[in-house]
Amino acid sequence: MSELDHGLLRKLAEWHPDDAPVTTMYLTVDGRRYPRRADYEVRLDELLRSARAQASGLEAAAARSVEADLERMSAFVRQDLERGDTQGVAMFSVSEAGLWEEVRVTRPVRDRAFVAPRAELRMLEILLETYGATCAALVDYAKARIFLLQLGRVEEVHDVWDEVPGRHDQGGRSQMRRQRHVDDHRRQHLKHVADALFGLWKARGFEDLVLAGPGEAHRELEGDLHEYLRQRVRAKVTLPMTASTAEVRGRTLEIEEELERDAERSMVERLSEAVAADSGAGVGGLEDTLAALAEGRIGTLAVRLDLERPGGGCDTCGRLTADAASAACPSCGGPMRALADVVEVAIATAYGQGCRIETVAQDDSLVDLDGIGALLRF
Repeated sequence: MSELDHGLLRKLAEWHPDDAPVTTMYLTVDGRRYPRRADYEVRLDELLRSARAQASGLEAAAARSVEADLERMSAFVRQDLERGDTQGVAMFSVSEAGLWEEVRVTRPVRDRAFVAPRAELRMLEILLETYGATCAALVDYAKARIFLLQLGRVEEVHDVWDEVPGRHDQGGRSQMRRQRHVDDHRRQHLKHVADALFGLWKARGFEDLVLAGPGEAHRELEGDLHEYLRQRVRAKVTLPMTASTAEVRGRTLEIEEELERDAERSMVERLSEAVAADSGAGVGGLEDTLAALAEGRIGTLAVRLDLERPGGGCDTCGRLTADAASAACPSCGGPMRALADVVEVAIATAYGQGCRIETVAQDDSLVDLDGIGALLRF
């Protein structure tokens, strides 16, 4: 299993097999959407059929390679995949060249299969750009363990240790002086942790910060953080300093999922309100969204995770429409070609324009907008 990062994307982009295509498959295995293994295996079978249809016109050797790719993908999903907190899987294969990569991510993906000369990487690129890193700091009054997490990948990047004297049983002024001495060391330790976090943020960047620990130190730490970091604190939770990397990862993923659901609801509410107000700040529905995309006005494109629609695309200017039967482009009058899924092409176009892509996983979201809409730049 490979971890998703830019190095992996570069590696996959360098696959240039001469005699066989690259088979790419994305599959959502999110337990909330598919409680039983059999539920997502139905989608797997649909993707296998789609890939076989794409390979139907290939020469014999290339077709055999694709069939071997699909058999391996099917076996991996049915026999080897243990979901755990995995919500999406990406698989890349060229059996003829002995190439295989599997990537598991903690976000759902759009179920798709591609048989093409190159690996289809756009969905992973969007995930990397959309979901920034989260920092988790596990802190007590003498030690800190600092982690970076992104899309399920976790790295313990820094430890901060300080010698903090313990208390003693003497009473009176001696005890008071001793306690002030201990408190001073504790404050210095928390300041060191705050400096380490700020340095990490400047060096590597992270979107969210989770503070954790067994007592009150992680809560007190917030007051020592730079203002930029205080704005990024998303949760303060109780964890022992001896927590394993897996425990830190699991608790942080729970927090990320809660934040993602809240952000998704907020974004959909903003979009629905903008469309209802007819203020020019948002559009909803496929045709209006495609028109805004053609004008370069989209800032954030929101798409229901499983949305697929036929449509048309102009070979001259690239304009997309929801009308699969249209013969002439509504923008330039050029010839149109039918597209099996205009939504997927729209996502690729929006990504190329620098738009933020939000795939909405909650089934009851975007219902009033036919599954797609956009917040506009202008």
